[in-house]
Amino acid sequence: MKNKIDLSVIIVNYNTKEITLACLTSLYQFTSGIDYEVIVVDNASSDSSVEMLSKFEPGHKNFKLIRSTANIGFGPANNLGAREAKGEYLLFLNSDTLFVENNLPHCLAEIKKDKNIGVYSCNLTNKDGSHQPSGGYFPNLARLFVWQFFIDDVPPFSHLLNSIHPHASRKKPDWVTGAFMIIPAKTFWRAGGFDERIFMYTEETELCYRIKKLGQKVIHDSHTSIIHLGGASGGSYLALTKEVEGLLYFWQKHQPVWQLPLVKLIFFAGSLLRYVIFGIIKANATARQAYGQILRLLA
Repeated sequence: MKNKIDLSVIIVNYNTKEITLACLTSLYQFTSGIDYEVIVVDNASSDSSVEMLSKFEPGHKNFKLIRSTANIGFGPANNLGAREAKGEYLLFLNSDTLFVENNLPHCLAEIKKDKNIGVYSCNLTNKDGSHQPSGGYFPNLARLFVWQFFIDDVPPFSHLLNSIHPHASRKKPDWVTGAFMIIPAKTFWRAGGFDERIFMYTEETELCYRIKKLGQKVIHDSHTSIIHLGGASGGSYLALTKEVEGLLYFWQKHQPVWQLPLVKLIFFAGSLLRYVIFGIIKANATARQAYGQILRLLA
C-alpha cells in the first residue's frame, strides 16, 4: 500500500523545459509546511526536457519523473501521474504557472474544511498581476448561442449571463481552468479521472461536470493567487480546433441526442462568422486556418 501524504502535485510537460523548470523552481522555493510530492509526466518531449528533469530529480525531495513513450495528451498524462500519486489530494498544475508565495497550505486548509468540495481552484493572475478569468459554466444551447454570436462579450450581458468561457471570477462556477485544480484523490477516481478520449482542451470542463454529478462542489478561491503565463494563449490553432471537438464530444456524452444537430449548426454559423471577421477582415492566418478546419469538420 502507498504511504499517504498530504498532496501530490502533478505536472505534464511537453517540449516546455524552460517554463517547466521555472514552475518547479518556484514550487520548491515557496512551498513549506505541508507534506507533498511532485510528479512530472513528460509526454515524449523532443526538446531535451527529459535530460533537464533527470538532472533536477536527485536534488529535490519527493520528486518523480514519469516518461511517456508517446504524446498521449493532457488528460491521459495527468491520469498517468495520478496513478503513481500517494497524496490524499491531487493538484493538477500547468507547467506554465509560477508561485510567488507559500499558497498551498492555505489551499489545502480550505479544501479540507468542507468534505463536499470536489474541485478547488485558487485565483490566477497574468505576469503583470492583472486578474485572469478562470471559471465558467457548463455548456447548454443558450450559452453556446450567446458565446458563438459574441452576445456574452457585450455589456451588460457579459455581467448578467453565465458564460461557458471564463469572463469574470465567480465564487461558484461550474468548472475551473485546469491550470490549478486540487481534487481529493478518492473523488478523482470515483469520477473516473480525466476522460482519455479528450486529447487536450475542455477536459477540465468535462471532469468537473462528472464530479458535480456526484454531488460535489467546484470552488474558486479569490483569496490566494498564482501566476498563469499561458492565460492568453487560447487563440492558437490547436486551442480553437480542439475546443470545438471537445465540446462536440461533451454534447454526445452528456446531453440529449436531439441537441447535437442544433449544436453543430450553431458552431457552424459561429465559426463562419469568426472566419470572416478574424480570418479575412483582420487577416489572421491562424484564425483562417483554424476556423476553416472547424467548418470542414462540421460540414
